[in-house]
Amino acid sequence: MEIKLDKLSYKDSLKNISYEFAEEKITSIIGASGSGKSLLGYLICGIEKSYSGNLINEYQGREIGYVFQNPEESFIFDTVREELSFGLKKYNYKLDVLNKRIEDALKMVELPISYLDKSPFELSSGEKKLVSIATILSLNPSLIILDDPTMGLDNEREEKLIKLLKKLKTRYHKTIIIMSSDIQFVLKLTDNYLLLKKGKIISLGNKKDLLSNGDKIKRAGIEIPKIIDFITMVKKKKDINLELTFDIKELMKDVYRNVR
Repeated sequence: MEIKLDKLSYKDSLKNISYEFAEEKITSIIGASGSGKSLLGYLICGIEKSYSGNLINEYQGREIGYVFQNPEESFIFDTVREELSFGLKKYNYKLDVLNKRIEDALKMVELPISYLDKSPFELSSGEKKLVSIATILSLNPSLIILDDPTMGLDNEREEKLIKLLKKLKTRYHKTIIIMSSDIQFVLKLTDNYLLLKKGKIISLGNKKDLLSNGDKIKRAGIEIPKIIDFITMVKKKKDINLELTFDIKELMKDVYRNVR
């Protein structure tokens, strides 16, 4: 199914955005605060409809699952059970199927079933994020859009989220779009990317291209982990292709293999 942007603009916030998203891949829209990445997500899923240019999104209605940057924006009920059940009841799922779906969705984000009776507003920020992800997973959408998904997550839960998103892509053939300024997170799972600065695309390509565009990432106001800076510098100055890693011990082993 097609998602295609052609000279898409929104007031002064987005300017002539042209891009075609790959189906069943993870694409990251990268940008600092104010770059227009969240707005672009709103336009793609239809939350915001006022724009010029052309936008084709063949995914519609329940085929789209959107996870907000602030999960509380989507919470309206007193319990997690009601939050997860709401969309399923809208589509008239039978009770036994509904209960299985909400339990399976919680398991996918690795939250205990006991959380169904908790108030979503009283959970930690990381737990709120996971509940919001479970809510959209319960409806089994084909397109999943996540705005700043690592906000509020500790390292352990972030790694679990990475595994979950990879699984959704490879096993369940989901098309996934992520809006983020977290380069370390993006590099661990993305297939493709587009980099925004002040509402314009300043770089795009695959993950390998992203690694070689450190200067543009910095100009976009995004911090690059020092280990990535080092890998990029070695490539430019020594023409040595070190493996992408965030483990310093693995990096030193790779350096040794290349210089001995």
